[in-house]
Amino acid sequence: MFVLVLKKVSFPVLIAATAAVLFAVFQVQSWGMYSLVVLLLALLGTKQDANEISWRKFLPAGFITLFAFYMIYKYGGPMWNEVISFQTKNIRHFFQWNEWFNSIPFNDAAWARVWQPEWLTNYLAWVYMNGFTLSYWICVIRAFFTKDVKRLALYSLAGYLLQVPLILPFYNTILLQEVWFVQGTPDLLARPLTPEQQFTTAWNCFPSMHTSIAFAAILLSLREKSRWYKWVIGFYCWSIIFSTLYLKIHWVIDMFAGMLFAYGCVKLADLIVNSKWFARFVERFLALGEWLQEGRMPTQSARVEVATAEKEDERDVK
Repeated sequence: MFVLVLKKVSFPVLIAATAAVLFAVFQVQSWGMYSLVVLLLALLGTKQDANEISWRKFLPAGFITLFAFYMIYKYGGPMWNEVISFQTKNIRHFFQWNEWFNSIPFNDAAWARVWQPEWLTNYLAWVYMNGFTLSYWICVIRAFFTKDVKRLALYSLAGYLLQVPLILPFYNTILLQEVWFVQGTPDLLARPLTPEQQFTTAWNCFPSMHTSIAFAAILLSLREKSRWYKWVIGFYCWSIIFSTLYLKIHWVIDMFAGMLFAYGCVKLADLIVNSKWFARFVERFLALGEWLQEGRMPTQSARVEVATAEKEDERDVK
């Protein structure tokens, strides 16, 4: 009796809870209408890449994953601020690269600012201020709507979860500050920062994490079937990368280092997501939905059938 009641109420509750999490994601950074438009544009054509499984089977695992990523996102910002505070007070960087990077011809990307119409400055400022997290969440939310736990994990790992711990050794050993700070000129963001805020805000340039998050999204989008999605995410993420140069934030070498760093994170995420233990994890994770849908966990024979089908698919691809 309890199982029957649970089956009836669980799906509507999960739908409502998922909607609440998606709404909460937008509230963390107070994203506005333009951000919503970019997200909705990216969701067009999602069906081309969606898995052929029911929402009842996917949603329990999908909701848990989405909620976990939201919690990391919500509390990751304050944690990052603590890291910056720790760096300011305790870390003595082994490498001081400000003068060196400033001496390299064209490294300050002055060529990117030859033409500075107001509309372009405003657009790129909006892109930069929102792009650090929005580019990541566009990919994660779209992956959620494809009903694919593996895709969700791949975008999340390559786009953020692997990047943060792997980039800290660079930031903790290399002191390289933003172009505008090193050159003693205001950036094009026109941020009202105190001298102390300017010093701490300008840290952590190499590699550019704005670039690495955006470029990871570009690399992974090339694997999708939807050409529309490739164009949307490509245009938006390349705008983020260009904005770091145009606004006098990052050096050109930072940008290329961020792209190389993103490539490494994508490859590492591939190793994790394509491993046998992760395949077993996904199978058991999706069993939550099967239990809610059927009222029972999948049998051993059913799991064998799934594994056999996956092997046949792999042979077909080869």
